[in-house]
Amino acid sequence: MGKRQRDCVECGASVGIIGRRHCCRCQNRLKEAALKATCPNCGKQRVLRDDTGRCITCSRICITCGHPVRAKDTTLCRDCARRARQQAAQQPCPRCRRPGYLRDGTGWCGPCSRPRRPKDPPRVCTECGQLRRHAGFGLCSACWQSRPERPFNAGDNLLARLAGPPPWLGDLIGHLASGHSPARACNMIGDLGRLLEDQHSNHPQALLERARLPGRSMGPLARALETFFTDRGLALATDQAEQLAAGRRRRRIDAVPEPLRPAVESFNTFMLRSRERARRAGTLPRSDVTIDGKLSTVRDLAKLITERGKQDWALVEVHDIEAFLNILPKGRSRRLTITRQFFRFAKAHKIVLVDPTRGLSAKATKGFTGKILTLDQQRELFRRWTTDPAAHPHEVLLGILALLHGASSNEIRHLRIADLDPLDRTIRLGQRPHPVPMDPVSWTVLQRCLTHRQIQRTDNPHVMVTKGTKAGKTPASIAYVSHVLDACGISPRTLRSTRLVDLVNTMDPKLVAAAFGMSPEGVMIYLADHIDPTREAALPADRP
Repeated sequence: MGKRQRDCVECGASVGIIGRRHCCRCQNRLKEAALKATCPNCGKQRVLRDDTGRCITCSRICITCGHPVRAKDTTLCRDCARRARQQAAQQPCPRCRRPGYLRDGTGWCGPCSRPRRPKDPPRVCTECGQLRRHAGFGLCSACWQSRPERPFNAGDNLLARLAGPPPWLGDLIGHLASGHSPARACNMIGDLGRLLEDQHSNHPQALLERARLPGRSMGPLARALETFFTDRGLALATDQAEQLAAGRRRRRIDAVPEPLRPAVESFNTFMLRSRERARRAGTLPRSDVTIDGKLSTVRDLAKLITERGKQDWALVEVHDIEAFLNILPKGRSRRLTITRQFFRFAKAHKIVLVDPTRGLSAKATKGFTGKILTLDQQRELFRRWTTDPAAHPHEVLLGILALLHGASSNEIRHLRIADLDPLDRTIRLGQRPHPVPMDPVSWTVLQRCLTHRQIQRTDNPHVMVTKGTKAGKTPASIAYVSHVLDACGISPRTLRSTRLVDLVNTMDPKLVAAAFGMSPEGVMIYLADHIDPTREAALPADRP
């Protein structure tokens, strides 16, 4: 050691090297402290390894669970090592195909080697009388699930389980039991109990919102709650229809090519604002179907323009519009009207400078050009709907009312029980000013449909009730009615047009318009360009 130069600033020991402030021990301690850092795993001041970024103790971890290990050459902790030895001793069972310890006596694993409890022998069901295995109360599974008292028992259990049940819960249980099968009603009561027992509010409106399922369908429980609460004035109806319409509009807009999409979005916003103004003013607002149809037409036009190598609405020419209209010649008038509306909007908002639809005409005939049925075809359909018991009651009702009374599918969809008059045998169809008298065949068909409705045990006020609408009060969907006559290969519009053409050409069109609640202009299109051959033959020969 050299000559003492000064005292250490840390411990006070002698420092023998010129220029140092610490002794040898403090100097070594400072060097070691400079190499240490806080371990991110244990939080201690240790020298960290370059490969793991942790201290040496924390770097020795199990490769399976991550727990620390002691030995340097060990990769598994004690528990994982024991588990690995056990798994190595296991083999796949020949019976259940799962790994296990095979028994010498059976060659199977333990669960498969143990004898199982034998099933109860099948017995005769006290309800249906068939030899089946019983589910309870001396009944087979099918009869036990269809017991009508099951929903009420589930409701009583729910009432007893709740500390403060709502006053409307008993009526709701009866509503669910009357509108659904016992098994479905029990499932819905179980879901309702989970909603009532959570920590949220049990107000009818809040309960209805929580019962809604995400997606296109809000679920059977939400539909039943909406019907029950709205009928009793406990909650407002949901906006499910508006959400579905918004989703349809969004899908149509997203299908537009991206360079042309902003203009279509602005057009959609413009139509929605116009509808709100019409509602406030009390005029006729656009329906969701109308807006969807316009967006579909603009979407198809945008796709065609993109295929022709144009990425801007300002580059659209008359030739592009003509090519678009020629794709569907029968829909030329409708497509041209929608295209004109879009380009008028685009020109007003400085999206285009020139309207390419200006000067175009629809060139559509004003007379009726649709398809009608011959007399032999009408007789064949009439024979099917009056003599074939295999025909569905909805098909028969729609076919007979459309063929004999010119009823539209929309009128039949919204036909209610209250619109029927059994004494006079008349019905109210849509907006017709007078009741429609029923002939014996039509009344028999209507009674058959009512019998089919009675079998479904529904409270739906409509005559045509489907599996999806029997639990609510909404009419049958448009898609369902449009496919009712698929077995015949005839559309409801063809049947209605056949009847209207026959009436207009054999009677006074004004009387037909008054009976059907139509405008005279709407009836006259069925009379245009028609010449009755029998009347033409009766004309004088010298008449020009």
